[in-house]
Amino acid sequence: MTILFASDLDQTLIYSRRSMGMDATEQELREVERYEGRPQSFMTRKSQRALWELGNEMVFLPVTTRTQEQYERVTGIYEGEEPPSFAVISNGAVILKDGEPVEEWSDHIRQQCVSRKTIIEELMPEIRRYFSEDWVLRVREADGWFVYLIVDRERFPVERLLEYTTAFREIGWNMSLQGRKLYFMPESITKAGAMEYVKEEVGADFVVAAGDSLLDLDLLESADKGILAAHGEAVRSNAQISSHITVTDLKGIKAGEEIMAQVAGLSIQYR
Repeated sequence: MTILFASDLDQTLIYSRRSMGMDATEQELREVERYEGRPQSFMTRKSQRALWELGNEMVFLPVTTRTQEQYERVTGIYEGEEPPSFAVISNGAVILKDGEPVEEWSDHIRQQCVSRKTIIEELMPEIRRYFSEDWVLRVREADGWFVYLIVDRERFPVERLLEYTTAFREIGWNMSLQGRKLYFMPESITKAGAMEYVKEEVGADFVVAAGDSLLDLDLLESADKGILAAHGEAVRSNAQISSHITVTDLKGIKAGEEIMAQVAGLSIQYR
């Protein structure tokens, strides 16, 4: 039986110092990402070892909103020199196979975005119309696929988030607030769609998925078993979830340990 473990990275498996919480000691931490010469993201030693040990039991599929450049910095999630054969990046717009984008997949997604007019050129006037406030610090494009704002969380009007979400959903864009980043994602770009492609490629019989944000919910819903981090946006927003999705008891980097323990248990159960 082939089991696919499809997991979000940031605030699910890996954590910055800001997001990890206070439950882990320095001795427990293992650096998994370095940026501009400085440690950027971490797992606990227990989580890292559990993930590495799954290598012979499951197919590990990183599924992230990161671009390829950002994803390739995260080397501590795999043991040795070889990264996972497949990775889903840019929230599902791009699938990497042996480190190279699968062109047929991205071409398919691009065609969908163009036909539905959910392209950045159409989005930017709406962003300027809605978000001229001083709490918008920067506007970023992610490899031509989607847009995110860097916002000042202290000044961000959380009470208007539902209003913004509804307005942009009507023109085909999903919104997600993760930390200081406010994402605008075309409805054609989903983690679930890319996961299904990889599932077929590797011949998986069972999928377990993990995540924390609203952008992860489609992935978890499409899996046979879903695990949702308790600290994440999806839980905080009281999003409806199906019965096959469970929420961790722990938060922060210790939720990562709990996720890996559940996945290890499933590996034994279905071995």
